[in-house]
Amino acid sequence: MAMMQVGTFAEYVVASARSVIKIDESIPFDAAALVSCGVPTGWGSATISAQTAPGDTVVVIGTGGVGMNAVQGARAAGAKVVVGVDPVEAKRDMAPSFGATHTCPSAVESLDLVRELTRGVMADRVIITAGVVHADLIPVSMALTRKGGTCVLTGIVPIEELSVPLMLAEMTYSHKQLKGVLYGGMNPRASMPMLLSMYQSGALKLDELVTRRYRLDQINEAIADMRAGRNIRGVIQFPQD
Repeated sequence: MAMMQVGTFAEYVVASARSVIKIDESIPFDAAALVSCGVPTGWGSATISAQTAPGDTVVVIGTGGVGMNAVQGARAAGAKVVVGVDPVEAKRDMAPSFGATHTCPSAVESLDLVRELTRGVMADRVIITAGVVHADLIPVSMALTRKGGTCVLTGIVPIEELSVPLMLAEMTYSHKQLKGVLYGGMNPRASMPMLLSMYQSGALKLDELVTRRYRLDQINEAIADMRAGRNIRGVIQFPQD
């Protein structure tokens, strides 16, 4: 990945010592790879940025490689209800094993479910972790958010979608917050060792996130599977020397 100079898919990379985080020798590389981005981004979105509290109702929109970790984070923070929203049935089927209490195929359809679950109060936290976030998803997400609640935008909106329809008066009168976050608000040097420690203790699921492993020469197939939504996480395995 040239943009961020992290050498993605390269067999070797020269890096500054400041860009390297030492991990325990017992940690498998594929587990370590997962906590470099997707896991802390999702986990932090639920725990740090959304500030999920015990007893909360949380909606996670998009339960892929980032969103499934928002589900894990929300449950670990004590959420009573976690609704996982995803159009892919296989991901919805997997969501309960990561902590979702309910699932729904779309944000619009989840409105009635959340309304019923909360007796009309709606969700304390809404976390948007869809692979691609389109502008029309924002007002639906805000409608899912209760008075005084927080909606966290983690997924990326296409740069050409400049206008977002929002009821600004509702944001004021209902004291709602729409919050953009990067990396879930976590610090890599602190979060990666912490999450790997949780993995070692069995408190964080990493191995279960991997749907399929690929050889490097299967990279095009891996990307096609990612775009088709077939994987929660695909891992590229390099040849061992």
